[in-house]
Amino acid sequence: MNRNLLMTIVIVLALAAFFGIRFHQLSQDSALASIRSVQDAEGIPVEIVEVAVGDLEKWMTLAGTVEGVVQYPVVSNNALRVVGIPVSEGDHVKKDDVVLRLASDAPSPMYHSVDQARARYDQALMDARRVRNLFEEGAVSQSELDAAETNLQVLAADLQNAEGSTVLTASDAGVVTSILITEGETVSTGDALVWIADTSEVKVKFTAGSHQALNLEPGQLTVWTSPEGLERHGELSQLDLMADPRTHLLDGEVRFANEDGRLVPGLLVSFRVRTHQQSDAMLLPSGCLVDNQGADAVWVAGDTATLVPVTVGLRTTDQVEIVGGLTVGQRVVRHGQTLLSEGVKIKTVAGEGGN
Repeated sequence: MNRNLLMTIVIVLALAAFFGIRFHQLSQDSALASIRSVQDAEGIPVEIVEVAVGDLEKWMTLAGTVEGVVQYPVVSNNALRVVGIPVSEGDHVKKDDVVLRLASDAPSPMYHSVDQARARYDQALMDARRVRNLFEEGAVSQSELDAAETNLQVLAADLQNAEGSTVLTASDAGVVTSILITEGETVSTGDALVWIADTSEVKVKFTAGSHQALNLEPGQLTVWTSPEGLERHGELSQLDLMADPRTHLLDGEVRFANEDGRLVPGLLVSFRVRTHQQSDAMLLPSGCLVDNQGADAVWVAGDTATLVPVTVGLRTTDQVEIVGGLTVGQRVVRHGQTLLSEGVKIKTVAGEGGN
């Protein structure tokens, strides 16, 4: 291509680009001037709300592990073989119902079998009856009768202990939530063999950090929401008086009714705690607040905008309580504050009267 022709094309393109940019700038300047003239004539468009009276609540979300209010393990004090498990997981049991049967044969010289204990008790019972008869006839003294009666009581307690070692019962009513042993196994002393819990009411045990703990106290309303969106109300029932010195976390628990059994022991669930509540408060959306040299303020809407300092009480993510600086019914700018200055004319475009 001819060099002169190439230079001509480059110059033409450069001139076209220059005039295009300049035309765009002039168009923008014209548009901005048009917008400013409209705003000067009609006012800067803003969305406003009215200061209203309502109730304000502040909530905190925590998580914890579900436990039965009554929850305990069944254990054995002797290493005996399991010969019967008359319950299944999910069964309801009453106090003193049998949940495990263990072999009654002696596993070591240190253990006295039920048969031996019963034989000694039966012999002591016959001896006591004989001494009672002799005492009535005057053939034995009071001390001999007392000794026979005492021996009978001791052997009765031995029999009860022996029977308690082979027949393990529920100490409180509840539901069998877990069976950790099978028939034929030999149990270890002190180990949990069966877990029983009363799940008609459950507690959720949680830990709270320092900032959270400062806003918690027993008696606060708690809410657990099911996957279907149904709310179940409970109460913060316990809060430790001292945090763990190593973790600096504070332990607590909340309680919920659980008639339908949805809150299963062992589950990790989240719940909400109502930490603050203010009734009949003057309320504004939190987006109304602006920073005025480090203090809270709002733009009050009349024919023109006026910046008014306010005192704020309780704050939530969406709303704030106004405790000073405004009165109920005043109109406040919610959106559009960035274009405002003191005394500038404003125009309401949406949101008047709503929160």
